[in-house]
Amino acid sequence: MFTKMMICTDLTPASFSLIACAIELKEIGTKEVVLAHVVESLAAVSGTLLDAEAESVFRRQKEMLEQQRVKVIGEILHGAPVQALIETAERHDVSGILMGSHSKALITLGTLGSVSDALMARTQRPLLLHRVDLGEGGAMQERDDGNIFSHVLFPTDFSETAERALDYLGKIALEQRGTITLLHVISPDEYPVGTRSEEEAQYLLEAKKRRLERLGATEVNVDLVHGKPDYEVVARGKRGIFSLVVMGCQGKGILKRVFMGSTAEAVARHIEVPLLLIPGEQHME
Repeated sequence: MFTKMMICTDLTPASFSLIACAIELKEIGTKEVVLAHVVESLAAVSGTLLDAEAESVFRRQKEMLEQQRVKVIGEILHGAPVQALIETAERHDVSGILMGSHSKALITLGTLGSVSDALMARTQRPLLLHRVDLGEGGAMQERDDGNIFSHVLFPTDFSETAERALDYLGKIALEQRGTITLLHVISPDEYPVGTRSEEEAQYLLEAKKRRLERLGATEVNVDLVHGKPDYEVVARGKRGIFSLVVMGCQGKGILKRVFMGSTAEAVARHIEVPLLLIPGEQHME
C-alpha cells in the first residue's frame, strides 16, 4: 500500500517526530523512503544548498531511517516548495507523502496555510498530515500516541471518492487488524431527521462494517449522527479516542465541504490526530 513514502522535513526538532511516524509505516509495508528537504533561499543557488548544521541534521534523520532497515533516498531540493515536492513525488512515483502540521516552527513545509493546502489541492498521492508541536524554547513536545493504526476513524459521505479511500482502509484492516469506527454525518440542510435516507445510511454503514470485518478488523463500530460534517470530524479528532483519521478528499458528497476552500485549513489545524487524505485518484500498490 505505502511501499514508498516521501517525507517532507524542514530539519527542525519537531520534524524528528515525522521520522518516528515513518518507522510505524513499516507495519503497513513501507520499504523505501524519499527524505526531501526544500531550500527556498536564493543564496543557495550559487553555493552549497545546506549549511553544516542543517546537513548534519539531514544526515542524522536519514541514518535513523536506515537503522530501521528502510531504503532511504535523500533529496535536497531548491525552489518553490509545492512544485519541488510534487515533481519529486512524481519522479520517484511515491505511494504517499508524509508531512508535519500544526507547529508554528515549521515555516516552509509544515504550515498548513500554504504548502499543505496546495498539496491537498494538487497532488494525486495520499497525503498523511502528522501533528508535530514545539514547546517553549523550541524543544519538541513528546507525544505518546502509540500505534497510529490502533483505532482509525473513517468519515464517509458514500461518494465515489470515499469508496476509493475505503480501499486503503481495507488494506489497513488486513495488515493491522485494529479497531475502526465508520462515521457518517447527516447534514441538516440535506435531509430532515427521521427520513428514509437515515435508514439507507445505516444500511450502507453496516455493509461497510461487514466488509472490513471480513478483511480482519478486530472491531468495527458505526456512528451515524446529525450535524455539520466538518465540526463532527474535528470534534472526534480532539477526544483522544482515535489514533488516525482516514478520509477521501475532493468528494462530491456531504463531506466535500470539509476539505475544500477555507474549511480544509480549519479542519487540519484543529484535528489532534494524524490525518490521512486519499485523493479521488490515487496510486495503489
